[in-house]
Amino acid sequence: MPPASPQRPTCRQDEVLREIKSGGPRPVSELAAALGLSYMGAKQHCLALEKKGLLSSRNNHRGAGRPLLIYSLTRRGQAWFEDADNSIAISVLRHAQSLFGASSAAKLLLLTFQERIQKYKALVPQETPVAQRMVLLAKARDDEGHMVELVPGIRIIERHNPAAALHKAFPEADALEESLFRNVLGVPVRRRPIQLGEQYEIHFDLHTPLPLKD
Repeated sequence: MPPASPQRPTCRQDEVLREIKSGGPRPVSELAAALGLSYMGAKQHCLALEKKGLLSSRNNHRGAGRPLLIYSLTRRGQAWFEDADNSIAISVLRHAQSLFGASSAAKLLLLTFQERIQKYKALVPQETPVAQRMVLLAKARDDEGHMVELVPGIRIIERHNPAAALHKAFPEADALEESLFRNVLGVPVRRRPIQLGEQYEIHFDLHTPLPLKD
């Protein structure tokens, strides 16, 4: 990473941003514990990032006690993680539309997602129980940079989408991604985007949560 300018995060501040990106909006105490910092050290990093426009803070009222200050990414902080790698794919799909008709992009996306389904099925044996398939798929997606949290038997949460620009340009990719999860897990799945201020999560919920073991 290049040296930090007054508006760029330092290496330690980048760790704070990544912790919030991967774990969702967090209070200072959780950031400090996760990163091995003192409370005041983590607080200073958050204040500096807020001043740079990369974090925002809000009070979370918890009843009678003092409100808890929660830090989350701003739009600018979210952009810190956005990949530009989709630009060529988007350009190719748009050229396909202009050359071969409006439906050509959707057909190419379908073929791409079908190929990815086969890739995941090679990593996620279909004879294994659904709970194990969730573990294996979550790991595969996390390895690809989706910043995954698994809620066993209930949902897979992704806090980063490396193809976010592609999904924005071609919204039909959302349904194809939902279909991908349904095919690999072998059960009904619902893709549910969750907006947390400028930060987002994508939840892939099992329609029927798996029963808990006794």
